[in-house]
Amino acid sequence: GLQQQLLHRHNDTPNPTKQTNNNNNNKMAEIPLLALPAGSLLQFLTMTLPLLAVYLYFLYLVITRPNIANPNDTRYMDDRIRLTDILYTFLSTMVLFASLAVYLLWFVNKRRKLSKRYESDGIVVLGNVEFKETYNDDQQQHWAITLLEWIGNGFRRNDYGYVVYDLARVANHPACNYEERKQAALAGTIRKKVRVYYRYPREQVSIMVLPEYPYSGQPKIDLEADWASFSEQVGLPEEDTRRVDDERVDMPQVMSRDRSLGVIVITAFWISFLFFASLYVCFQIGVVDEYYNDESAEWAWLVFWVGGCGIVPLLAFGGNWIRWKLYQRWILRSGKKVVDESYPEVSSSPRYVQMT
Repeated sequence: GLQQQLLHRHNDTPNPTKQTNNNNNNKMAEIPLLALPAGSLLQFLTMTLPLLAVYLYFLYLVITRPNIANPNDTRYMDDRIRLTDILYTFLSTMVLFASLAVYLLWFVNKRRKLSKRYESDGIVVLGNVEFKETYNDDQQQHWAITLLEWIGNGFRRNDYGYVVYDLARVANHPACNYEERKQAALAGTIRKKVRVYYRYPREQVSIMVLPEYPYSGQPKIDLEADWASFSEQVGLPEEDTRRVDDERVDMPQVMSRDRSLGVIVITAFWISFLFFASLYVCFQIGVVDEYYNDESAEWAWLVFWVGGCGIVPLLAFGGNWIRWKLYQRWILRSGKKVVDESYPEVSSSPRYVQMT
């Protein structure tokens, strides 16, 4: 009987060798992170160069427009692009780059601090990680929702899975006073959608939870991969000078701080170029508006001051603030309870808590 119990426990114990083989088979070196991949600075620069060429052509039209703004000129009646339309284009594009700048300088910093809270304040319980290669986890999900998820994920493969863990394990931890604060029992099995970096299903693995937010569970090894994406040394705090020199550590390549700074510099160039180009367009419209009925210097300046100096910052900061609130709620409060019988390995396994 003892031999059978030991054999049963041995079969239930995760096999590190098998897990390593699964890691290799899933090519974890290609796992996308919540950071831009290595080489993305060159990609970003290459993608914006054609756009810069087009906008330089627009700027050329703005510079040369006063030369043809004369009824006696043979080119006066030719088809043309309105300078006001060019102003609209410059300001609309500035919204995108201003939003990107706020995202890189503010949103990413907030997300990193939230992620690092798990390292300092999180507790660890046991749970499962569900993952499927397809986006459509629910067979009844409409195809349009699946298409939107694919587009929102950058036209890439599915990077999302589900963590399943018992809330009673969180409640039993000494650091969790949720029941005392809310005057409500914390029980049941929760299933929560999360971003995963190790794209395969797992059972009885470490799930990190913030004690103040029982629904904030995240797979521990996926969080460690996320920390590595913005730490100088893989798997170590940013202030730690030691390096991980282990052939078993096969972390994906991510964008370094230098590359991140490079993207910010390119973004700052675009914002400056579009701002001063829009300013110059307004001056040029003032020169030619007496020759064209569809150009108005008064309207151009109104659009510049209200749009470029008011609406653009409002959309950039406001959009990222709304995005942050939605992201924060998704990380800390999303998830739903499921029937325990659907997950017997979660609800019936020993209710012990693993310390961080």
